Amino acid sequence: MSPLRAVLALAILGVSCGVNEPVAQEDPYALWKEQPNERIVFMSRADSPEGELYLLEKNGLITRLTDNDRHENNPAISFDGSSVAFNGGDEGNQLTWEIYTLDLTTGEEAQLTDNDVIDAHPDWSPDGAMIVFGSFRDAEGNPFSAADIYVMDNNGSALVQLTDSSWENNDPEWSPDGTMIVFKSTRNTQQAGREEIYTMNSDGSDPLRLTTTSGWQSDHDPSWSFDSDQILFTRFEGSRIWFDTASFAQDWEELTPWNVHRVDLSGNVERLTNSTDTGWGVTLFSADASRILFGAIDWITDSDNHVIGGYHRLILMNPDGSNQRRLFPDGEHTGTLEYFDW
Repeated sequence: MSPLRAVLALAILGVSCGVNEPVAQEDPYALWKEQPNERIVFMSRADSPEGELYLLEKNGLITRLTDNDRHENNPAISFDGSSVAFNGGDEGNQLTWEIYTLDLTTGEEAQLTDNDVIDAHPDWSPDGAMIVFGSFRDAEGNPFSAADIYVMDNNGSALVQLTDSSWENNDPEWSPDGTMIVFKSTRNTQQAGREEIYTMNSDGSDPLRLTTTSGWQSDHDPSWSFDSDQILFTRFEGSRIWFDTASFAQDWEELTPWNVHRVDLSGNVERLTNSTDTGWGVTLFSADASRILFGAIDWITDSDNHVIGGYHRLILMNPDGSNQRRLFPDGEHTGTLEYFDW
């Protein structure tokens, strides 16, 4: 075992350096308990190869929310904190992906879509009455190569299409003031894998491009500030198209980094992180906008510089990108934690 992997193993097992006397330890969730957000929902494969959803509560307790043979991902917590929307299905067959909701109090689950297309990336309207999501379907409801954005009532009824383009529109998120939806799109670049950030009114009118990419840059997973005037997103800055990952283990340096950026509604972009090799990257403001939480993968490589794993961590930082700290220490979810919301 390499020294790096040994360190991870010790962290996961909680091995103490003391022999006869217990070692006093600080609360591992102390930083999390200082934050204004009350809960985090995330996907992890710690107990299941398919990937399940987990809930981190304010007291540091982590509870498994789903227990089945589906793959669940892209969780979105409702504005009142009572429910989570997500997509679930067979990870090897994305045509089975449907939109679900889960009541965090009762544990009651509801399936909102039922078809043979990819439905994913749901998000709630501020009043909880509607859900916006991306769907890879054509006008007749058949599978299509690019996504458009749809809204529906929170019981799956009253489906309405908001975008209509032969180019991809996906990753939607409703603004906290209810007036706008932010999303990523290739309608300007007209090239798969070259996404940029757009906003539109909540009825789909007046789309506006906020970011401009070059080379193989690609912008993903936009999220709003609480006052609906700023948007965080993650920009891929590698030297080849971001989804060309068949040989990732050896070509990983060409497929990184992903860095956190912020853009205002006038299109002014600011880069907040400056990694040269970090992977992944969902980014979210805290409820009071005093912090930003983002996901990062620190790769583990072997003697041939091939990726053999990674530390999947949640990193807290100030709004200007300074004072980056792990929200909580490495543990059983460090190797597989992915999409999250708080």
